[in-house]
Amino acid sequence: MSISVRVSTINDINALVEVECSDVETWHHYSYKGRGEPAKYKELTPLERMMHGGPWMDRLELAKYWRRIERLGIIPLVAELDEKIVGHLDVIFSDELPLGSFLYLDVLKVHKAYRRRGVARALIQEAERIAGDRKVIFMLVSPQEYDGPSGLTYRNCGFEKAFDTYDVEMVVGNTVISQEIRLTPITLAKEPPVKTHSMVCGWYNVSLKMWDNLANPNLELTRFLHERQLATSLLVEGNTYFLCIWSRLFDPTTGSIALWAPEPLDKKELKQVFQACRALASCMGMEKIATRTIEQYVLMLGDVDFKTKIKGEPYLIKKLVL
Repeated sequence: MSISVRVSTINDINALVEVECSDVETWHHYSYKGRGEPAKYKELTPLERMMHGGPWMDRLELAKYWRRIERLGIIPLVAELDEKIVGHLDVIFSDELPLGSFLYLDVLKVHKAYRRRGVARALIQEAERIAGDRKVIFMLVSPQEYDGPSGLTYRNCGFEKAFDTYDVEMVVGNTVISQEIRLTPITLAKEPPVKTHSMVCGWYNVSLKMWDNLANPNLELTRFLHERQLATSLLVEGNTYFLCIWSRLFDPTTGSIALWAPEPLDKKELKQVFQACRALASCMGMEKIATRTIEQYVLMLGDVDFKTKIKGEPYLIKKLVL
């Protein structure tokens, strides 16, 4: 029984939702307070379904997310067995600091009933073929668990560790924004600054995807979760920094941040920027700030009072021979 792989269309939404939902054994109600009582799928709102794994869990939410797929140029691959969609993989090209040009493997899922049949491998091989056609020199992925099924799948396909991630945090305390810093809103029309600015923290995804999440948030979900979010640019000594602060899920006292800084990095300016970040977080009622970074920025963040909390899951790389 051969596996065929093709590019998905919006007409595949129902099948994609079926693949994603195959893993959920028990559905629950959700609110801004967290997970609630068990429920049947049809009893949940679309936003409650999203809380079980993102927009792929609901037909209407996935239809809305398709606009993001088109905006970012994501290639949504699907794998079929006997004309039934049994798995999917979203891939996206990016050219950003400090990584360069690459193909990112964003979302991979195989229907629970069709695993261990080579579906994931077929999708990854098609991604590699596309990467070769686009002449990028490596593919990158952030597996859910390096030592779990997702990490093992990629490593069996030739991926190896690229770099580690670290979860860091700092206490907000009492501070003020330096008079040398000017704040301005980030407009939706702003082009992603990923080729001129490094994402020094916020490594929950690659820079291009994180920027799009900042510029185009799901406002319905933000209101549903009572989430507070602030996106701003900071002008320091003629250099512009881009910052997003948002309240952590179910914990309004902790803020998460993503920061894009111009290259080359300036330690003095970064100290002023993080001081402003703490002041803004305090105004938003937060007691501490948490974020994720990669190993090359750990020492720099330590110099501005971040403490390493845990070592996270690494990114994996597969270098391509062109």
